[in-house]
Amino acid sequence: MKTSRIIDYLVGFVVGIGAPIFSIAIALDNYPMLADVGDFGNPAWRLVVMRAITFGVIINAILFFTAINFQKDRVARGVLLSCLPSIAAIILFQFILS
Repeated sequence: MKTSRIIDYLVGFVVGIGAPIFSIAIALDNYPMLADVGDFGNPAWRLVVMRAITFGVIINAILFFTAINFQKDRVARGVLLSCLPSIAAIILFQFILS
């Protein structure tokens, strides 16, 4: 039984990490010139990356509430745990690099 708990947490974490990565890939597909810029100081680049991260967190919120509705609490906790790197990225872009 203990391995199924770990697997549930891991599934939630992997799915939750995939959402921001998916949203960043969509942003780079919509704005291909940003792949060439790669400068953290560029306000346009930071704006698009912040929107992509925010979109990923919104997807994670939808996944979290969907897991709660299907009574998969451990998967929901994994999704919630996967939001921590996104929160760290938001703090980095908004407060440290500005």
